[in-house]
Amino acid sequence: MPGQRVSIEEAFTAHHDERLTAERAYELHWADLLPADARFTCVGTGCGAPLICACLDKPEQNLRIRPYFRSYRLEDHAASCEVAHGRGESKPDKRADVFEAERPADHFRAPSTPATTDPAAAPARRVASAGTSGLKPRASHYYRLSSLVQKFLEHRRDKDLDTATVEIGGETVTYDALFRNIFRQKAADHLGTRAVWWGTASLRATKEGGYYLRFSRPFRHDDIELRPTITLTAKDIDAYPVRRLLRARLDKLIAEADGYCVVFVWAKPWMPKDAEKPFVRFYVNNLDHIDVRGPEILEELKNTSRRA
Repeated sequence: MPGQRVSIEEAFTAHHDERLTAERAYELHWADLLPADARFTCVGTGCGAPLICACLDKPEQNLRIRPYFRSYRLEDHAASCEVAHGRGESKPDKRADVFEAERPADHFRAPSTPATTDPAAAPARRVASAGTSGLKPRASHYYRLSSLVQKFLEHRRDKDLDTATVEIGGETVTYDALFRNIFRQKAADHLGTRAVWWGTASLRATKEGGYYLRFSRPFRHDDIELRPTITLTAKDIDAYPVRRLLRARLDKLIAEADGYCVVFVWAKPWMPKDAEKPFVRFYVNNLDHIDVRGPEILEELKNTSRRA
């Protein structure tokens, strides 16, 4: 149908000598390695249709979508392009998503220089052949927890949290088991449990240039309630490749929501053994492992089951 737009998972770009996902394009842009006007082309067989990356320059994604590539027009794709037209392939089997605890050393390498100065020419040299089908099933690999939270929300809408799986920390678990609300969980029972803990929190900037978060709702410990905290240091933020995106999101929450937010963190709760007063803290050594969102996400989360 003329004018129809096609949502596409991967694309070529003249600015990076690789076939990349929309998630990776988004990260490269916010690491200042991919310009906002980057050109993309389709990975389909014999196809060089121009694409755009939706949400590429948005510091806060719409709750219902992740970054993705889309066509301007369906008719831009080659007749041989299985990405746009399909070839009657059977639906690929569901595969576990993969959350990588660490990025490869060259993940944020500077883009290679194209052999030509024409930015539209490089993708054409890498048009997919019949051996590199644009529909070849591939597991989704993620490095930022934000991407995994986005998938969690999608699976929640699809009502398959208990069957959709993700490989994380060397284990394969369901999204339902991985995501846990901290509210009134017994702290001592979970000190060795690395999960994606989440809950509402307050956020403020520190004088040193970092950020401090305190959860609004508590863990239980004996007869008292303990609200966990997280400190993000300026040193860690300054060393983070996607720091521009992180600061943009956190500063926006402080300015527009007075620091009221929803925090997701992949970590273990920690309590000191001999402290005068008990407390719970999450340590975040890798800033890919925390995602801080605006309060509007609560509408999406309010019916999520708590796990004992």
